[in-house]
Amino acid sequence: MPCPFLQAGRARYCHRSAVRKLILDGPGTAGGGLCGSPQFRACGLVEPGATAGERCPHLEEIHVQYCGAAPVAKLVPFSESQGFRCAGDGYRYCESYLARIQPHGSSKPSPHLLYAANHLWLDASENGLCHVGIDGFLADAAGHVDAVTFIHSHGTHRPAFVLTVNGVEWPMLFPNALLIQAVNSRLQSDPRRLAADPFGAGWLFEGWEVPGRTRAGLIGGPQAQAWQAEERSRLSRHVNDTQGLCADGGLAVPGLARLLPHADVARLFQHFFANTAWGTEE
Repeated sequence: MPCPFLQAGRARYCHRSAVRKLILDGPGTAGGGLCGSPQFRACGLVEPGATAGERCPHLEEIHVQYCGAAPVAKLVPFSESQGFRCAGDGYRYCESYLARIQPHGSSKPSPHLLYAANHLWLDASENGLCHVGIDGFLADAAGHVDAVTFIHSHGTHRPAFVLTVNGVEWPMLFPNALLIQAVNSRLQSDPRRLAADPFGAGWLFEGWEVPGRTRAGLIGGPQAQAWQAEERSRLSRHVNDTQGLCADGGLAVPGLARLLPHADVARLFQHFFANTAWGTEE
C-alpha cells in the first residue's frame, strides 16, 4: 500500500531549458503562469519573432507524485515513479514519515518480518523491495551502539557491517544475499538510533530481493515469537552462568553489554550474534 502522505498533482516545466525544473501547480500558478499567457514572448528562451498562440509552445505539463510530509516537495513524474519508495511498503522507513508518526522513536516490528538466527530481520515487500535491521533482542542486549561501519553499500552481497558496543567490535552478517541499493548513512553520525528504534529509523540496508536466496532459512510468525522468547531465557541463563547476575532467576537487564567487562561483551556476541559464514565468499 502507498504512503498516506503520498500526494499527486500536476507540474509544468520548460523543455527548452537546459535544466528541467518542475513547478507544482497550485494557487496562483494554475494555467502555467507567465508561460501560459501571451507574455511568454518576453522569455529569452523563446525564438525571436514568435507570435502565434496564447501560451509558450515549450511549456510541458505532466502528472507528478510528491511527499506531503517533507518540508520541501520532491516532484517525481508518474512515468518515473516505478520503484518509488512512497508507492510501496518502503515508506515505513522514510525519515519524513517516521518523523510524523513517531517523532520520539516508538516503532514496533511488523508481523511480516523474517528473522535470521543472529538476530537480524528482513522486511520484504510484495514488489521485492527489502530492508534489513537488528531486532529488539539485539537492541536490548547492546543498550546503545557506539558506532556502525558498513562493509557493503551497493551490489549483490550478504549485508555486512560492524557494530561497536561498549568498545568491542561485533562483526555482523546477514546470512543471505541482497541486491543492496542503499545503507542508512544517518546511523554513522547518530548510531544510537539503531538500538533506540531498531524496527524503524534504525534500519540498516535497503535493496532488492534475490529470488530464491534472500529469504532462505529465515523464520517468521509464531515460530519467530517462540524463538525470541527462548532466546531471552537463554540470555538470562548465559548471564547467570558467566556472571551470577541472574542467580535469583530474574531476567537479564536491558543494556546488559554496557555492564560487562570487554571479554564478556565479546563472549556475549559469540553466543548470540555471530554468524559462522562471516568472511566467506558470496
